[in-house]
Amino acid sequence: MKIAAALTCAGAAAHASVIAPKDGQSISIPPTKPDDAIVVPKDFVGFGIESAFLNNFANDFSENLVSALAARMSAPPVMRIGGTSGDYFLFDAHQKEDKVCFHGKCGSHDASYLLGQSFFDGYKRFKDARFIVQAPLGNPINTTNTLAFVTRAWKNLDGGRRVQAIALGNEVEFIYRAGAKAYVDAALSLQASIVKELKLQGGAANIFEAGNTASGTVTGNKLYQVYVPKTRKSIKGSAVLFDLLTLTYPSKEILDANFNKNGRISTTAEHWYQISGDHPWTDHTMQSLMINHTAISERFGPYLPSIKATRDRKLDYAITEDSAVLGGAQIHFSGGFGYTLWAVDFNLAAMARSVARVTNLAGRPNAKRVFWTPDNTGGEPSPGPHVRAPFPAAIFVADFIGKRSPSAVKEIKTQGDLTSAYAMYDEKSGTLRRVALVNMRLYNGTASTNRQRLSFQVNVGSGVKQVKVRRLRADKGVAAMGYDFGGPSNNVSWAGEQWSHGVDFGKGHFRTGKVEEHVVKVDNNGVALVVVPDSEAVMLLV
Repeated sequence: MKIAAALTCAGAAAHASVIAPKDGQSISIPPTKPDDAIVVPKDFVGFGIESAFLNNFANDFSENLVSALAARMSAPPVMRIGGTSGDYFLFDAHQKEDKVCFHGKCGSHDASYLLGQSFFDGYKRFKDARFIVQAPLGNPINTTNTLAFVTRAWKNLDGGRRVQAIALGNEVEFIYRAGAKAYVDAALSLQASIVKELKLQGGAANIFEAGNTASGTVTGNKLYQVYVPKTRKSIKGSAVLFDLLTLTYPSKEILDANFNKNGRISTTAEHWYQISGDHPWTDHTMQSLMINHTAISERFGPYLPSIKATRDRKLDYAITEDSAVLGGAQIHFSGGFGYTLWAVDFNLAAMARSVARVTNLAGRPNAKRVFWTPDNTGGEPSPGPHVRAPFPAAIFVADFIGKRSPSAVKEIKTQGDLTSAYAMYDEKSGTLRRVALVNMRLYNGTASTNRQRLSFQVNVGSGVKQVKVRRLRADKGVAAMGYDFGGPSNNVSWAGEQWSHGVDFGKGHFRTGKVEEHVVKVDNNGVALVVVPDSEAVMLLV
């Protein structure tokens, strides 16, 4: 099988570069909310769509998936409509087509599109969600064009009532190469024009999102695929064409350039791709760089100054574009259950570090690293319409946050590189509500039938008599792609629930007609013995 060739390697080699977890490890959960627990915004988890492909997603299938997430949340999820294509839109009010590609690699983000009136009908969809509208920010700015775009999006989003934020550009360091001040000056000028055009007054004008700086800029990764407006090409190796000093201005530098002097910024944003560059797309790479809690945690290092600078100013910090893999990998690597496990741990690690919002990639139809594909326009590289393996990760995250009352999260230390644990508390009462355990030790069902397990001795407190355990699982482990892509053997389920285009049109269904969970008794010392198979995540309901 193709998947075996892509992912198989010897089990010992796959784990050679990581610290293996210890079986039977003790997980001590504070019985009540610690002082350093982080309050989680109710709209933490959402989705992102590449700007030019909004209309591809504006269908009942995609709307059902977003509604499935919204039903688990106490606030509308946020949809980010943004990306490289969004800074180079032009608008023709007389054009019948929603978009026409006129330059670049058509069908991708790396192109220029002429929009017609019908493009903005896409914003009428997804009534259960709120939107981030990206204001086109070229260099120089075509203010007339940008205002035409923003006002039409605003109108179709119920006169702005469903607007979460207006983003002032995307990966702006590649547009304003002179530094943060050049971007800030241009963005403030555009911001003033938008405020005037939309007649925003008082607090209603405090709706802008700044930055959206690239993943490779934040981390200094020279292999990041950058977009160059002058050549309209995607090129590799920024060190050759750029002075890197002009490219490294993440959110902290943008704020230090006095962007929020008028108080109109509500959010700063940055992007995250866990793996970029060229790699052998093997189990070893997946285990050492992707489904690896230490790798995820250490990568937060360069982001922490911007998170702190944003929070110190009492603003929200968001990761508005993220994926496990930037590009180059086969679809079975970048779009399978390994991505699901990464997405769970990344989202939970982000909320535990004061990230206010993550918009997980729906992307574009022909992308391989997506939660779902909305239609059949992706062709052979990314067939569809499909629900892909990662989608249930968003539902898992929403269920972990909970729907009833405000919640606060605390990451719990575990042993080794391949496990993680998080506790969720009721913010008001301080009561422990849920515990998430992620076993990222790699299991590839196309390479082995021997699936090992890890046991966790979870101390939930002496006052607890039992916990209910729900599982995020796939029989094939990291090789599972989801039912729509690979049939029943590729099923992915969360607490027995699955989502599929072919079976339920994205509405979700339970395999047995009800939630699947099992009860684990808590001993007299307050310990629940929980067993988690390799490449699986579980949630304990306390």
